[in-house]
Amino acid sequence: MNAYELADIKKLRKALGLSQRDLAKLSGLSQSYIAKVEQGHIDPSYSNVQKIFKALENVRSLNVKVAAEIMTRDLKYVYAGSKVFDAIKLMQDNSISQVPVLTKDGKVIGIVSESNLVQHMLKGKDIKKIQESKVEEIMDPPYPIVDESTPVNLIMSILSFYNAVLVAHKGKVIGIITRSDILKG
Repeated sequence: MNAYELADIKKLRKALGLSQRDLAKLSGLSQSYIAKVEQGHIDPSYSNVQKIFKALENVRSLNVKVAAEIMTRDLKYVYAGSKVFDAIKLMQDNSISQVPVLTKDGKVIGIVSESNLVQHMLKGKDIKKIQESKVEEIMDPPYPIVDESTPVNLIMSILSFYNAVLVAHKGKVIGIITRSDILKG
């Protein structure tokens, strides 16, 4: 079971599509008890917290896919200091629309995407000058990074705001999920 906090109960319950009544039934507790715990009105006993999280974990493991199951593992990226031309070539060669920008030690510091390149062109910048610049000069902030155990339905809500989500294992980015991965998954 993952390490969660009491404040996560409502978020996890909703991400799994459960009502308070559903969670109460699965955990052997009352719906009003679940509501009070979620609102922070009571301090539940350790055994009741275990019941709640065990019920949530059982539902998650039974019917909810997680990031690791649908992500693209062969993550393409460029390093800070690379030319934009190299990022464009990497995207074209691999039929992808964005690449993360990493430091030499593997930390994600930004994203270069087709849409961000088009935005720079719309601002009147010459494509040749854009191609010769360094990726960190034109990159956007990085996409959100989620743990590989994050439920897909939670990722879907993130993808309503971002074009992609990066997936990490023990803090190291190991994959990417785009909207097309959700449709395939």
